[in-house]
Amino acid sequence: MLRRPFGASCSVLLPTNETSPPQDTPAETLAKNKAPAIRRFWRSVGVEERDGKYVVALDKRPIKTPDGKQVQIPKNQHILAMLVAGEWESQKEFLGSHSLPLTSLVCRSMDGLCDAQVRSGVIDRLLKYFQTDSACLHEDFPHALVELQQKHYQPIVNWASSTYGIDIQVTSNIFTLRQSPEATEKLRGIVAQFSPLKLAAFEKTVMTAKSFLIGLALVEQHLSVEEAALAAQVEANSQTQLWGELENAHDLDNAAIRQILGASACAVIGE
Repeated sequence: MLRRPFGASCSVLLPTNETSPPQDTPAETLAKNKAPAIRRFWRSVGVEERDGKYVVALDKRPIKTPDGKQVQIPKNQHILAMLVAGEWESQKEFLGSHSLPLTSLVCRSMDGLCDAQVRSGVIDRLLKYFQTDSACLHEDFPHALVELQQKHYQPIVNWASSTYGIDIQVTSNIFTLRQSPEATEKLRGIVAQFSPLKLAAFEKTVMTAKSFLIGLALVEQHLSVEEAALAAQVEANSQTQLWGELENAHDLDNAAIRQILGASACAVIGE
């Protein structure tokens, strides 16, 4: 009997009689998001050209999406193909359930975001973040927070407003923060033109940063990964300035956010 590795974005199957790895300590389990460890089952990783596109192969077998589609990467995104291959090659003895962020984005784009109805629903959901966008919420105090908001939020608002010719409302009261139908529909039209892969990267970034505008600025290559991460962490960083860091927890958050945003930025290389 065969099974698919939990959390892995490919259809390579593993024997169920494989020896179970040692149990993690509670701290290790938390760091791995409580996902079971899966032993690496391939020897080689390669990038091959097939039918005018790139595929990533494990032991000469192309990886597949959870829906069983062969993962294919456009020829103009050779760097992306190499990075996806690098994710698999970098796995050591065990496969981490969240250690393949680029592979996950490619699979998401193929399994869901090629469907018009699914795309429409995703865009509707993401536009809700614009209505209460953290980049548009500028508090009056404390001073540390006000400074960080001016440094990281205001340039993003200015960029989006001038780039897309829209009025973006900024307020200190989340209960009164609402964007105009005209601005919302203009942004809907912009995002509707994204390729499936770019939309997958945008979706992941918005949900991670909790901000439509930060996500848009990243996938449109206006922000670097570090700039987007700092914007996404404005409130947390202001708290850190006031009260200090929570040992280990902040390090994990910082690394996780940058891993996700980094994957999203890499996914749109060549777009």
